[in-house]
Amino acid sequence: MELIILKLGGSIITEKSGPPSFKDRLFDKIAKELSNLEVNLLLVHGAGSYGHPIAKEYSIRQGYSNTSQLKGVTETKRSMFSLTLKIVDSLIKHNVPVVPFLSSSCMVAKSGRLVDVDLAPFKILLDIGLVPLCSGDVIADQKTGFTIVSGDQIAIHLAKKLGAGRVIFGCDVNGIFDSDPKTNPAAKLIERLTLDDLRDMTFPGESLTTDVTGGMSGKLKESLDFVSSGGEVIIMNLSEPQNLAKLLNGDEVQCTRLIPK
Repeated sequence: MELIILKLGGSIITEKSGPPSFKDRLFDKIAKELSNLEVNLLLVHGAGSYGHPIAKEYSIRQGYSNTSQLKGVTETKRSMFSLTLKIVDSLIKHNVPVVPFLSSSCMVAKSGRLVDVDLAPFKILLDIGLVPLCSGDVIADQKTGFTIVSGDQIAIHLAKKLGAGRVIFGCDVNGIFDSDPKTNPAAKLIERLTLDDLRDMTFPGESLTTDVTGGMSGKLKESLDFVSSGGEVIIMNLSEPQNLAKLLNGDEVQCTRLIPK
């Protein structure tokens, strides 16, 4: 059975521009759809309004510089715990056999990049049909003491190490556009991007909300190595009903596909 890595973007699970707020009704629908999929599934969720503002306030991504940051680390972790629990509750309600992982307990970074991930628990649980769930997180860093590793980086890293053929980034827009579709009604969807396109691309439409892990441009940068090794990355709108099921069934959906050539 095909292994799919699905990244649940912060924009699809939270209201990113305000205080921490979970999109419970929308995610409930997504959880129900996930329960009907016949794939081997690994989930990674973003931080949205639960993680980014606190992490930015305390400069967590830059690593340890003073003791005042320690409170920021614990507050970021606590806030992310609460978001993960909301996601888990919804998935369990819809009979998705989810097992939450604490990324900081099985991953280590060096200068902000993952260098060590304990893959054994993921492999064992996936083999028996369970659905691992992890998230972007504050994790130990060999150079800086701690850092933030984005859910995008984690999704791509796990895809490469676990042999997934596809990574799907679920967000609140249909994919990559030539300008920001939330502010420009004439923005055009880019349906396909090759490796050459990705290497030449400058991304024009970054989110104005607080995102310490790179937004859409971060997804593109993280995807380069995976696509160059033959993998496919799909950026799609998870807020559209049955969009994911249609995609996996081979039906046509509006999305952006990142492909080798």
